[in-house]
Amino acid sequence: MSALRIDVKKDVWLWAIKESQKEDEEILNKYPKIEKWIEGIEKPTFKQLEKLANFLKVSFGYFFLEKPPKENVLETEFRSINNKIPDISKNLKDTIIEMDSKKTWISDYRKKLGWDKLEIINQFNENKKDNIESDVKLAKELIELNEYWYKEFKKHSEAFKLIRNKFEDKGILTMKNGVVGMNTHRKLDINEFRAFMLYDDIAPLIFINNNDSLGGKIFSLIHEYFHILLEKEDIIVSEEKDINLENEKYINKMTAEFLMPKKHIEELWDNKKNKVDQIIELSKLMKVSSLALAIRLNNLTFIDNKIVNTVREKALKEFDIKDNNGGGDFYNTYNTRISKNFKEAVINEVESGEITYTYAFELLGGIKGKTYDKIKEDMINYD
Repeated sequence: MSALRIDVKKDVWLWAIKESQKEDEEILNKYPKIEKWIEGIEKPTFKQLEKLANFLKVSFGYFFLEKPPKENVLETEFRSINNKIPDISKNLKDTIIEMDSKKTWISDYRKKLGWDKLEIINQFNENKKDNIESDVKLAKELIELNEYWYKEFKKHSEAFKLIRNKFEDKGILTMKNGVVGMNTHRKLDINEFRAFMLYDDIAPLIFINNNDSLGGKIFSLIHEYFHILLEKEDIIVSEEKDINLENEKYINKMTAEFLMPKKHIEELWDNKKNKVDQIIELSKLMKVSSLALAIRLNNLTFIDNKIVNTVREKALKEFDIKDNNGGGDFYNTYNTRISKNFKEAVINEVESGEITYTYAFELLGGIKGKTYDKIKEDMINYD
């Protein structure tokens, strides 16, 4: 019996190749018959098309369409990505779409349970004064974070975990990964983005690029927290992102005051000490990057631009320094990537028979049954 061959429309072929963001030569070397397939001279078998879809990282189902999807898939999903939509990589695009599907699922799940808009958002907007210091104080109170919280930890990873758990306790979903899904060959580029936030009244989601620096991850976490409290969608956080927008300027000031309070700096700074050494020392104490602290000190007129540039040069060399947060074990790594609230919601739904195990495995990142059993056991033991 002859193999089933699939007739793919030429426009769909051209769209899929463009969507893959792969070089023509790379595709041709892997699939020398693709030009004949595009022109309709020959047709690929079902199996060949399935493998090609996987190679191009394009959903297999798209090849059966009569015409290609909208030129920009994300344009139908989000209002804007700071005018960067056409230029973002496929890795980032796929990550945003995956996170959006997770946010939509748990939002519907929570609505079914009778959830309303997160109380933390309501309380902030009812009590904010539009004054940075008082609003930052309120933001800390809402997650029950004491004023000198950063002194409780030696490691950045421990401080990150504390804040993340505080957010999860209030209903904010936090995801963290350095690759697309579980594909270690698709690394997320820190030069493209540091974090993003997808807003939802019931299930706002923060995604952190795990390839960022230790201090950078904490900064992004707090930055996105303020976007949630102010109900401002924030898709992309990058170092050069829309710095002229008043909204971003204000949120950056709030983030700086949250992590590096002016009052604390005045207490800790000593003009008699070496400024660069002191910045490095205090940045470790406050769990921020040395560059972030240098910029903050410059804005407060404690140091000049020359010191900031010196710190910037040193920071670039120290970017990859990491503290040991228990990585290496697959399950530890998996659990650091996924929101605790999301994981528990999916497990509750599948165990109550509301969704299938197959769908649950997909929601949890394409895991297998053995992994599911392990994370379910960990959740039960944790509780």
